[in-house]
Amino acid sequence: RFPHPASGRARRRRRRCWGKVAQGTGSLGCPVGTMLAAGVRRFATSALRRSHYEEGPGKNLPFSVENKWRLLGVMCAFFGSGFVAPFVIVRHQLLKK
Repeated sequence: RFPHPASGRARRRRRRCWGKVAQGTGSLGCPVGTMLAAGVRRFATSALRRSHYEEGPGKNLPFSVENKWRLLGVMCAFFGSGFVAPFVIVRHQLLKK
């Protein structure tokens, strides 16, 4: 006998695994993708718990914000190079023979 599709027993069976005899199933009859996803989820959670890093403003940036004058120089060089590049390229093209 099969349980009624809306009964709790049928829902539990469906939630536990998608098919009993299917190609590409694991040892419990559940799809391999489901087992793989569960392993990835467990690993990602434990990796996040193990990670330790400094917290606070400016600690997650790839440059230092401790010295404001050095930061000003780095930002001027970074944004200035992007602003000046088209003018230098046009000048180079105009001076070519």
